[in-house]
Amino acid sequence: MNRSTQTTIGILAGALLVAVGLLGIMIAQALTSPAQAQTPGITGMRQITVLGTGEVKGAPDTAHVQIGVETQAATTQEALSQNTDQVAAIIAKLTELGVAEQDIQTTNFNIYPRYDDEGREVTGYNVSNTVAVTIRDLSQAGTLLDQVVQVGANRVYGITFSVEDPSELLAQSRDEAIADARAKAERLAQGSNAGLGQVLVITENIGTTSPIPMPMLRLEDTAGADVPVQAGEQSFNVQVQVTFELR
Repeated sequence: MNRSTQTTIGILAGALLVAVGLLGIMIAQALTSPAQAQTPGITGMRQITVLGTGEVKGAPDTAHVQIGVETQAATTQEALSQNTDQVAAIIAKLTELGVAEQDIQTTNFNIYPRYDDEGREVTGYNVSNTVAVTIRDLSQAGTLLDQVVQVGANRVYGITFSVEDPSELLAQSRDEAIADARAKAERLAQGSNAGLGQVLVITENIGTTSPIPMPMLRLEDTAGADVPVQAGEQSFNVQVQVTFELR
């Protein structure tokens, strides 16, 4: 083996040792970093972390409903013509009842054939058209649903309710969550012969619960009386994770 070859081997061996050393350092950092990253608050300080929850209920002030028309005829032209006339009448009635144009939106439109019992020959065509409607005056919701049925609506998809501006309800729920977290932390600290110091970290999570939407209703035979609509209540939940200093 000549001197040049020996020198090359020596360089490669030295580089390999350096690489192995760096790999060991990276593995050690990877093993220790997650534990440090998951530790809330300030490293090395006595601290306590608790979860606080707050819940405030409020009455919805807005309803959302899908109103549709499905028509059947021997040809697509006939089915489409009937459907178009009924949907136009529905939109006109909604406007007459005070629903703003921006609160009426087409969400579904379909044309599909109907077949005989053997599924071979086309016997006619169905056309369906659905609009999403936002009702901002809940006291008129029952009347509105009855009126649109009378002018041609024969499908209603689940009604849902919401609070248009939930900021005040969320603020109350947030205050309850913070108070709940502090009460829990104080109880735990007293049991450990310690006291609470300053707040180090706060993490918030917000959620709401709504009534379950009603399934699709077929309304051909229900016209003539206001539809009973009960908005119920919505719950606004806030959960906070708070880390306090322990003294």
